[in-house]
Amino acid sequence: MPDQWVTVAVRDWIEAQLIKGLLESSGFLVRLQAEPLGKVYGLTVSPMGMVLIQVPESLAEQARTLLAAEKGEETSGAG
Repeated sequence: MPDQWVTVAVRDWIEAQLIKGLLESSGFLVRLQAEPLGKVYGLTVSPMGMVLIQVPESLAEQARTLLAAEKGEETSGAG
């Protein structure tokens, strides 16, 4: 059975690219999904501006830990 994907939404394409780069440089498989018109028109305050960052469910906790460490935060089991 293929892995399920865990999704986090961010409002900014640049932030999504930075997160994707950090995760990929640590060996994570990452997918980004965004509404094409959001990028064309630079929308950031509507659903068309959202970018979905996805990682396999089996790696989600490791990805959260990495991102929290990058931000200098502690992680908890909740998420």
